[in-house]
Formats: sequence, structure tokens, C-alpha cells
Amino acid sequence: MVVTIFMRKNKWVLRGGIAGLVLVIICTGPAGAQSEHWASGPVQALLDMGVGGQELKQVLEIDRLILLDSPISPLQWRQWVRQALTAYIGVDLASDGDTSFWVDTYTVPEYEGPRSVLSRGYAVAGLMKIGNLLGFIPGSSQGQLVHLQKFSDWHQVAEQGFSGPWELMLVVGVVSGYPDGTLRPEAPLTRAEAACLLKSWLDVYKSTMLADSIQL
Repeated sequence: MVVTIFMRKNKWVLRGGIAGLVLVIICTGPAGAQSEHWASGPVQALLDMGVGGQELKQVLEIDRLILLDSPISPLQWRQWVRQALTAYIGVDLASDGDTSFWVDTYTVPEYEGPRSVLSRGYAVAGLMKIGNLLGFIPGSSQGQLVHLQKFSDWHQVAEQGFSGPWELMLVVGVVSGYPDGTLRPEAPLTRAEAACLLKSWLDVYKSTMLADSIQL
């Protein structure tokens, strides 16, 4: 039996079998023909907020199914956070040296090189500290880890030294864990997870500012 595979209207087609049966086996081709990635919504929201720039736009349009699930580098994560602070929150990092210093410290560990990956544990803890610095995330879990200890791998967070920050981020709803009951703090942070994490963090900022304005 002879089987041939060819492209027809942005679809790979397999021809062969009984009576030249034609089967469509996979849709590929241009970006518009790709399946929707689960993080496409948060990624587009970040782009609309001025975060990610041309690089993130290309990831979404060209090869989202691969690149969004690839680890984000610490330096790229820092760039996203700085863009979120300047473009969406309105922090003037150019003139506020203290805030700029702590943002850099909380997004890129000193021991991380430019080719390294960023752990989920460090990224979440860093955003909590930046949020606390700006006043929209509380600064203490009062020693209680009620939410954190619901997850089977919470001890990995404790080993990283991030128990308090993670507890707070769970309380305010920035992170919620995986369906299997894990947090995976030691896993590399992917672009997709980074987009969801940053979008949730900015949502907390927005809701906090809205609540404050209503009280005024």
C-alpha cells in the first residue's frame, strides 16, 4: 500500500488505504490554523496592557503551542514585570531608584545567569514582595500557612524559604495551584504560566485600587 502526505488548504492530508481514502490527520500551517492555547487570553490581555512587546506578540502569533510552554528566562521575566509596573500601574522606575532596585532583586536571583530558567517559587515570592512594596498585597501571613499546607508539595515552598509570600499569594488569589493538588514551586516558570501569574497579580492591583477609590 502506498501512502502519501501532502498539504491542502493549511491541512496535512494523508492519502492511501482502501479506495484512496483521504484522512485529515492534523491541522498546521499558518498561525491562524493552530489550536488555541489555554493561556492565549492572559497573553493577549498583557499585550493590551503594554506588556511583552513584539517578542510576546510573535510568540502568540507564530508558534504559541511550543514557545508558550517553554521556560521564560529570569531577564525576560524582569522585563515583563518592569513593563507591567510602568505601562499599567504607572510606576516611574527611571526616577524611583529604590523601587527599581528591589524590582530587579525580586525578579532575578543573584545566582541566576542570563541563560538560566526561573523557578515558579521565586517568581511568585518576588511578585508578592513587589506588591507589598507598592501597598496592594499585605506583608504578613501572621505565621499561619492554612492555605499553603493544603497542597501535597508545600514543603518544597518551605525549603525555598518562601512559605509566607506563597501563603499570601494564595490568600489574595494570585495563585491557586494545579488540579492534582500541587504547587510545583521548583519547576521552571513557562511563558504561559508567567502570563497567567502576572495577569492575576495585576487583577489584584486593579481590584485593590478600585476598592480604595470606593472607600474614598
